Amino acid sequence: MRRFLVFAAILCLTGVAPAGAQIIPRLPGGTRQPVQAGPKDSTRDTLKIKWPDADSTMRELLSKKGYSITRYLGDTAYFDATNKGLDLLAGKKSRVVVDRDSQVVVSDTGIYYREATRHVTTGGHYILSNPGSGQADISGFGPVDYNFPERSIRVTNAKLPVNNGEQWYMDVGVAQVVLDSSKTGSPTFYVKGRSMTSCNDTIPDYRFEFKYAKRSGSTLAAGPVILYLQDIPIAWLPFIFTDTKPGRHSGILVPQFGIGDIVRNSPSYRRNIEHAGYYWALNDYMDFSTWLDWRSGAGGSSVDPGWLRLNGDWDYKWLDRFMSGRIGLSRTQQFDDQTNTAFSWSHQQDFSHNSHFNSNINYVTSTVLQRQNTFNPLAALATISSQASYQSKLGPASFTIGATRKQYPGRPQVDQTFPTLSITSTAISPAKWFSWTPSFSFTRSDVLSMDQPGIGLYEYHIDSLTGIRDSTLNKHRSSSNSSITFDTPIQIFGKDLKNSFRITQQRNNFAQQFPIYDVETGEITETRVFAATYSTDIDWTPDFSLPPLARNRFNLTPSVSLQNVDPGPFWVASERTNGEFVHQSKRITAGLSASPTLFHLFGGFGPFSRIRHQVSPTLSYSWAPKGDVSDEYLKALGRTRHGYLGSLRQNAVTFGLTQNFEAKLKAHDTTGTDQGKVIRLLTINTTPISYDFERANAPTVHSKWAGVTTETWGYSLNSELLPGFDFSSQYSLFQGSALSDTAKFSPYLTSISASFNISRDQNPFTVLAKLFGKTVPVPTPTPTPAPGTVQPGLGSQPVAGRSVNDRFIIPPTEGWRASFTFSRSSPRPPVGGNIIEYDPRTRCEQNFGTNQLLVDTCLAQLATTPTTEVPVTSQTAGGPAYHIPATTSLNGNINFNLTNKWTAAWQTTYDFERHQFASHLVSLQRDIHDWRALFGFSQSPNGNFAFNFSIALKADADLKFDYNRATVRTGVSPF
Repeated sequence: MRRFLVFAAILCLTGVAPAGAQIIPRLPGGTRQPVQAGPKDSTRDTLKIKWPDADSTMRELLSKKGYSITRYLGDTAYFDATNKGLDLLAGKKSRVVVDRDSQVVVSDTGIYYREATRHVTTGGHYILSNPGSGQADISGFGPVDYNFPERSIRVTNAKLPVNNGEQWYMDVGVAQVVLDSSKTGSPTFYVKGRSMTSCNDTIPDYRFEFKYAKRSGSTLAAGPVILYLQDIPIAWLPFIFTDTKPGRHSGILVPQFGIGDIVRNSPSYRRNIEHAGYYWALNDYMDFSTWLDWRSGAGGSSVDPGWLRLNGDWDYKWLDRFMSGRIGLSRTQQFDDQTNTAFSWSHQQDFSHNSHFNSNINYVTSTVLQRQNTFNPLAALATISSQASYQSKLGPASFTIGATRKQYPGRPQVDQTFPTLSITSTAISPAKWFSWTPSFSFTRSDVLSMDQPGIGLYEYHIDSLTGIRDSTLNKHRSSSNSSITFDTPIQIFGKDLKNSFRITQQRNNFAQQFPIYDVETGEITETRVFAATYSTDIDWTPDFSLPPLARNRFNLTPSVSLQNVDPGPFWVASERTNGEFVHQSKRITAGLSASPTLFHLFGGFGPFSRIRHQVSPTLSYSWAPKGDVSDEYLKALGRTRHGYLGSLRQNAVTFGLTQNFEAKLKAHDTTGTDQGKVIRLLTINTTPISYDFERANAPTVHSKWAGVTTETWGYSLNSELLPGFDFSSQYSLFQGSALSDTAKFSPYLTSISASFNISRDQNPFTVLAKLFGKTVPVPTPTPTPAPGTVQPGLGSQPVAGRSVNDRFIIPPTEGWRASFTFSRSSPRPPVGGNIIEYDPRTRCEQNFGTNQLLVDTCLAQLATTPTTEVPVTSQTAGGPAYHIPATTSLNGNINFNLTNKWTAAWQTTYDFERHQFASHLVSLQRDIHDWRALFGFSQSPNGNFAFNFSIALKADADLKFDYNRATVRTGVSPF
């Protein structure tokens, strides 16, 4: 009888436990430790079971080791010795409970054991619970029967939990659970009738009604199935199946396709199927997934022939080795036989407390196909960037070595920096009065396969068949820059002595045309074309710092330094000197600077009790004797002595100004919590300007502005009255170089940058309401985006290995938010000499000819990245000057709630120069309690656009209904 009860406790999914207590010997092979039972057991509190207090004898029995504990609780117990049966009955207001270890069965009627028939039954309202397993309880009403010979249990009118990451429930009429004959496998469930849902409301908002269902191992299948929203039938499915195994585990990836991909709704529709593959959970440290993407070639064109893409993604993470990363690979085969291979590798590893390695590598073999086949505007605009760095520490020194590489979608040009080496040291002090802090850096950068216009853009040759002179695009033009810097600051008895050494080298491997000037008169003597240009500069800059004279009031600080007469390097070698070094001279420069802070207080008004105007000027004076610059040095840089002002004596002042307008708020409550709060009304920063009196009085100078030696000037504005607002502007002050008396003072606006962020809780009206004491809602935190969503403004994205559909942004928000970024870049147009038009359309047409799609793609790329499109030029004066057209764009990102359930988002870029939009991302999201509906539209700069409708179950995002419409443009963008 004892053995029978133990089996009943183990195999009935319940276990057994005592009202007094019965201690049963542990079965062979068991490893469970004895359970220390007491008056209170927290694992049973959720069932609200109150056990009687154990007396001294019971506590002694419970403390014995090597036994399993079974407890019984009920109103009446009947034991039939003849038939070997045990009946445990509940009272009118009490339940019968059997608890064995962490398994519990509860009934409001009774639990019955029969050894003759080898059945255990219960009835009434029952609960089968295993609190220690983390699984939900099985509850229901009606008979429950466990059949020992068949190793099966039959339940009626039950609510069965199904764990699939989210908790699901099956409401069944009759279910039978058959345990595996090996006693080690998972049981098999056979279910007849009723429904399944993840909504735990008393009346669920939705349900899947099925006729039959079976769960074998971790696979659950049911059919036929009808989806109900409330009591309305929505869809009929022949079957559904899902993997119920929790956590990471291998399985089939859910393909992504829409209804239109099954039954085409128009003759021109191109079918797309993505993410059809398999996922392997290799072990606890790594996993691998592979999948196929396919776009139909039916009705294809030369621009959109269709493709087949094979993808792979390997993720790894060893916490005990402090290492993690992922490797992605994709191979795209277009149906016109063009191919593209994309590779991504991100890796982070800590070798020790001071040694770290980080990499983010992205590479594609065809930038044209990579961009042409994307529907994601973020991916279409992003450069294909790679970075790798290693940091370590050796003694007092820390060093970093790294590399970068950048490809441009749709263009052949490649920018790379390899290596970058930086070594810094903490202060080395062999004595208290001596301290040395050296540092070293080396950088080499290259521009390969340059596509900028210029004299070396084409290669000319004679056609061997026709004998006609022909030209081809020169794809071998390149440029390289190297730089070495060594700083050795020394402090002796508190006095600083700084020495800086710098070597830079530039080489342009493409032809350029230069005028050759007479060094005295400045007249052009000849014009020469150099197949390549180069320049090697060596400079040494010592600096002596003196103690401040008046730190508290005016912050007066004297300085003495040894500076170059000309702002250029001390030694220089170029193609003009045939590689021979020439040098200029140095001169002592003495200076005195002051940086006081001045205040003025004004009376208050409105919500302000007082206003303060803070002025922080910086004023410095420098003096240097007349210097000498040799003719050889000027020739090496392509300059002339005619009109040259660099060797004059210096007698200059420099002035800069920062202003702050601040206000102290009045108190609006009796607690005094907001007294003394200060708000910044306006901050104005301006670039310092230098004026040289000697240059202004030079005999050859006839302009009153000649004394201004600062070539660029700018200012910036921001205020707390406009949260999230920043504005800055830059001006070029001279047409020509300020070192020449021919420079013309003509301020020209070169750049404007402005950003503005506004939301329901952070906007000018909210700020004004606070100023006047009005209560405003507490700002809500920014919600965390759902897994797999894309955030706007991300940098370069991985080009391979992503196994999520990141086509649309899904930003559930509270209230509304908007951010705008305006930028304008307009370099000063050059005057005279060899001027080359750096027109984006000309550049794109030279690369892509008459292919309008690729030309528009290239134009959109150049319009959105003006700061990276700086032409490579020679350091020697007189070379080609580039006329770069202005670029003006506005980026906007708007999120708002149409209603409590509807969320809208719009992200776009507008090009003011071309008067058209470059890209769009529009999404509408509807929260339907257990479901989420998404309407999305995207238009990429390459002309591709897509429309998507998806309704997905929150409990299982793979359970969804999609409609996708994607189109590759063969002409210009529709916007």
